[in-house]
Amino acid sequence: MAASTDPARMLGLRPKGRRPASARWMAAVAAVSVVAAQISLAGSPSFLAAVSGRRASALGLSLLVAEALTPAAWAKKRPEGQNRPELLPSTDGDSTPVIDCARILSARQLRELAVQIADIERNSKVRLRVLTQTFPNTPGMAIKDYWKVDSRTVIYVHDTGGLGETAVVNFNAGLDAENLQPRSWWRQLQNKFGNRFYIAEHGDTETVTDVVSALHSAFASTETQIPGM
Repeated sequence: MAASTDPARMLGLRPKGRRPASARWMAAVAAVSVVAAQISLAGSPSFLAAVSGRRASALGLSLLVAEALTPAAWAKKRPEGQNRPELLPSTDGDSTPVIDCARILSARQLRELAVQIADIERNSKVRLRVLTQTFPNTPGMAIKDYWKVDSRTVIYVHDTGGLGETAVVNFNAGLDAENLQPRSWWRQLQNKFGNRFYIAEHGDTETVTDVVSALHSAFASTETQIPGM
């Protein structure tokens, strides 16, 4: 997989306009088919690797290397990137591993996430960074310089406004960080936590903490299995 250094394809995402009603109806029919397939093929690794989760999301690896496999009816328009440095925290990027633009995390949760993130970096040298956003309320590309994104950086973007046409759970990984896990692992991670059923049951806040916990289990130890998979 070729690595890209341009995060514009993922950060600050929201396609212009909405799809026509006919396209949304086709997507709904496709979604029902996916649910039926999930019921009949539950537990199949090939199925989990092939079917995308909630909101027909795109899996970003090596600064967005691979698109999740979705029906053609769910194809998305190319989004516009955002670059709003005024939305960055006033604190230094090295001491601020989580930017909560969506304001879904408490002060205690921010501290707990920071501890897990530091543990990941200490044990694996992977620099995990977390951004919550509700497009267009996002610093977008401005985080690249703020966090000094490099080949060992994994950016987890959680978009609470990602309904229908955009992703909720997104990963943007540098090549060195990406290669620490197989591509199927990243897809399973996104499919497990980014599907509509998981987020409907657990909510955005718990989903963020669960994703970081799964990343901690994978990168701060020898465990590579996603909890619950």
